[in-house]
Amino acid sequence: MSLAYKTTRVKPGVIKIEIPKITISKRIKDHVDAVITAFKEFVKPSRITIQFPKEKRAYPDNFRGWIKFDITKCISCFQCSFICPANAIKMKMAPNGKYYPSIDYSKCIFCHFCVDTCTRGALQATKIDEVVTVSVDELMFYTENMIEEMEITKEYEKLVTYEVTPEGEIKIIQKS
Repeated sequence: MSLAYKTTRVKPGVIKIEIPKITISKRIKDHVDAVITAFKEFVKPSRITIQFPKEKRAYPDNFRGWIKFDITKCISCFQCSFICPANAIKMKMAPNGKYYPSIDYSKCIFCHFCVDTCTRGALQATKIDEVVTVSVDELMFYTENMIEEMEITKEYEKLVTYEVTPEGEIKIIQKS
C-alpha cells in the first residue's frame, strides 16, 4: 500500500507531515491484491524454499565463504589488510617477528578482495558458510585460529541443486 504524504513547511527547518485518510474501498482493494498475490505464489511459486537444516543449497565453484589461511605461504606483504574495504583485516605480529592477518568476521563482507590480492595464495576461499559462535567477540579470528582446520559437521540430509530458466522459472534439478 503506497501513501502520498502531504508535507508543508511550517517554518525554516520544520516540516509538517499529514497522513492521508485511507478509504475503506482502498483498504479492501489492497487486501484483495495481497490475497491474489499469495494465491499466485501458491499456484506457481517464484521462489523455492530449502528446508534448512535438512536440506542445503549447492553452491557454485566460485562461492565466497569463510577464508582459510596457510601460514607457510604468507610473506607478510600487508596487501590483504590494505585492500579490505570493511577494515576487517588487522595484521598481528607472531613470535617469529612476521606479521600475519587476523580477520574480524563481524566486519567482513566476504568480498574476497583479500583472497584475490594475495600474491602467494596464503588466503584461500572455502565453501564454509555457517559458523556458530557464542558471542560476537568470537568472530574475531586471530592468526592462530585461522591456521587450525575448522571442524565441519554435516547435518543436512539433502543437497539441493536448481536452475533458473530463461523464462524466469525456478526448477529443482536434484535433491541428493
